[in-house]
Amino acid sequence: MPVFPSKEWCEEAIRLTNADPESAHAGAGWEGDFGAIVDAEPGKLPRAFVAHVVPKGGRIEKLRVLEDPDDLEELEPAYVARAPYSVWKGLLLGQLDPVEAVLKRRITMQGDLQPLIERMRYKGIADRVFAQLATVFPDEQGGSR
Repeated sequence: MPVFPSKEWCEEAIRLTNADPESAHAGAGWEGDFGAIVDAEPGKLPRAFVAHVVPKGGRIEKLRVLEDPDDLEELEPAYVARAPYSVWKGLLLGQLDPVEAVLKRRITMQGDLQPLIERMRYKGIADRVFAQLATVFPDEQGGSR
């Protein structure tokens, strides 16, 4: 079982997303790469985790794991989502609604949010992917989802 956050976890999430039958339709015509920053939290996640993904043709085509959030700034992705580890964990466990988390500023988003809002009807893809993705969280000894 991959640990969240890690390159292995991201690779499995991408594999499952690309395999989802609705994914190609949801991503059709999408423009813009994504950055995600999982901020460190004492006792839960010792250092920040940074990922950069590039979608193309309705699929996620490229993943890069970066050493530091500053490395992401150099890439200038169209979208950046940033939140503390516990917020990301709550999203993955279905304990937090992503729209509510953004509105309450628990997640900071950079980029044109309109295309994201228009694609919220495809939220079920993420729900299906996370339900299939067995995850180990570093702040839970032996815990998993």
